[in-house]
Amino acid sequence: MSVMQLHRVLFIPELLGIILSFVDEDDYVNIACVCKQWSEITLDVIWREVDDLSRLLSLLRPYKIRGRYNLFDGLPDSRDWARFQKYANRVRILRFEQDNDVDYSGLLDDMARTRTTLDMLPNLHTLEWVYDDIDCMERAPLFMHQRLRHLIISAPPLRHKDKVSFFLDICVRAPHIHSLDLRVPYCVQYIEAAILELLRGLPDLKKVIFPEFFLTSSIVSELARMKHIKIVQFEYGFDQGLGDEKDVDTFAPVLEQGAFPALLDLAVTARIEHVMRFVNADFAPVNLTSLYINTYVEHKPEELHTLFVTLSERCSRLSQLYVLLAHHVTGELELVPAKQITFNTLTPLLSFPNLVTFQVTHKYPVNITLEEIEELAYRWPTLESLTLNEEPLVMGEFTLDLRALVPFARLCPKLRRLGLFIDANPANIPPTLELKPFAALCVLSVGTSRACDPEAVAAFLSHLCPPKCALEVGVTWTSFGVQSCRVLDDDVRMEISRRFNSWKSIRNILPVLIQLRREEREKSRALQEEVEDLRTRTRLLMDKVDVKANDSCMIA
Repeated sequence: MSVMQLHRVLFIPELLGIILSFVDEDDYVNIACVCKQWSEITLDVIWREVDDLSRLLSLLRPYKIRGRYNLFDGLPDSRDWARFQKYANRVRILRFEQDNDVDYSGLLDDMARTRTTLDMLPNLHTLEWVYDDIDCMERAPLFMHQRLRHLIISAPPLRHKDKVSFFLDICVRAPHIHSLDLRVPYCVQYIEAAILELLRGLPDLKKVIFPEFFLTSSIVSELARMKHIKIVQFEYGFDQGLGDEKDVDTFAPVLEQGAFPALLDLAVTARIEHVMRFVNADFAPVNLTSLYINTYVEHKPEELHTLFVTLSERCSRLSQLYVLLAHHVTGELELVPAKQITFNTLTPLLSFPNLVTFQVTHKYPVNITLEEIEELAYRWPTLESLTLNEEPLVMGEFTLDLRALVPFARLCPKLRRLGLFIDANPANIPPTLELKPFAALCVLSVGTSRACDPEAVAAFLSHLCPPKCALEVGVTWTSFGVQSCRVLDDDVRMEISRRFNSWKSIRNILPVLIQLRREEREKSRALQEEVEDLRTRTRLLMDKVDVKANDSCMIA
C-alpha cells in the first residue's frame, strides 16, 4: 500500500472512528487539531455518548451553582443555540442518573422555553433517564422524539397518582421505540395498568426488560399480541427494582392465534407446572431459542425431568436453557437425597438438537458420578456453556473431584464456560502427562466447591486452563429477589467465606502457572522441531554415505 493510499484510508470516517475508540480521551484534542476532517470525526467520537448531563448543558451557556441548584448566567439566545447545535447533532446516547445533591430542573426549563428547534438532540437513539422524584421525571420528555429507539427509564414515583399520563406522553413523543428497560422500585400491582397502556402505545417494541416478578399473566398476554417482540427479560437487583413474588404466584397468560410471532428469548418467574402448561398451549411460542426459568417453589427432580422432556418435544430450537430452583428456607438446610437432581433428571437434555448452553441452580448438589460426567461430555460434544449447580447451599456431600474436568477438556472443544461443584483434593489428581487442555474455556466457575492444598490444585488446573481463563468463586443466591434467598444462615456464610479464601489463593497463583506451562509447551515444541530437523539432516547424510559406498569399487 502506497503512502497516498494509506493517507486516504485514514480519512475514512468509520475506520478512523474505530481507531479513535482505542485512544485515550486526553489525546482527542491533539487529534482534532490535525485537520478539519479529523476534527469532525473526533468530535463525533467525543460527543457520541454523553453520560454527564452538566457537560452537555455547559455547551449551551455558562451556568452558576447555588447550593444544589444550577442556573444559567442568562437566558440562552439564538447564537447560543446555533453553537450548541453543532455538538448536539452528534449525540447518539444520553445517560442520566439523578443525584439528589444536584438540581438541573432550572437549566432544563430554560432550555425548554428558549430552544429554537423542537428536538434538542435530533439524532439521539438511546436515552437513559433514571430518577427518584417527580420534578426530574417531568424533564425526561424533553429529549424524546420520533427517532428514539432505545429507552431506559424509571417508572413514575409511587406517590405520583397519574402514572398512565406519563407513559402515554412517552408513546406520543417516541412511538417507535425498539427496546424498553423499565426500572420500578415498587410492586407491579401499583403500576400494571399503566404498563399495559405503555405496551399498547409502542407497537414497534422488540425487547423489554422489567424487574423480577413483573412478568404477570396480564403483561405477558399483552406482549403476546405484539408483532415484533423478540426478547422478554427480567433483571435482578435493587437498580432494576423489586417486585413481589405473590404477583406471579399464578402464571397463566392468554395466548391467542398468532401469539408471539417473533419471540426468541423469554425469561419468567413461575412454577414448573405453569411453565409446562404455557409451552403446551395451542399458540405457545415454540420457536424459542433461549428460555430462563426461575422458581421459588420447591419442586421434585421428577418434575424437572418432565419439564425437560416437554421442552425437548415442544421447543426443539432451544439453544440456551437456564433453570434456577431458588427455593430454600433459612435454618432448614439438610441434605435430602430423594430431592437431589441426578443424571437421570438431566438425560432429556441430550435430546435437544440445538442446545449448547445449560444452567441449573439448586440448594442440593447434583448427585452425579464421574462415569456419568464422562457419558454427559461424550454425548454432548457441542456444549459451549455448562453450569451444573456449582453453588449448592448444602455443601457437605461430594460426588465429583478434579477428575470431572478432564472429560469436558477432552470431548467438548467448544466449551467456553464450565461450572461444577467439586472436592478439589490433590489425592484424586490424575497424571498430568495424560491431560488435554481446554481448547476454548474462558470461565471456570467453582461456586461453593472445596479446595485443599491450593498450590497443588493450582498446579493441576494450570495443565487444563488456557491463558486468560477466569476462575469464578462464590454464590449468586443473595442477588435473587426473595428475602429468604438474600439472607443465608450464619454457618453457611462462614463456610462459603472459608472456602472462598482457599480458591482466592488458587486464583492468585493460577495465571502465573498457566504462563509457565505455556512457555514450557513452546520450548518443548521448539525442541521437538529441532530434534526433527536433526533427524532429517542425519537421514540425508546417511543417504549420501550409502550412495558413495554403493558407487565405490573393490580391487582384488
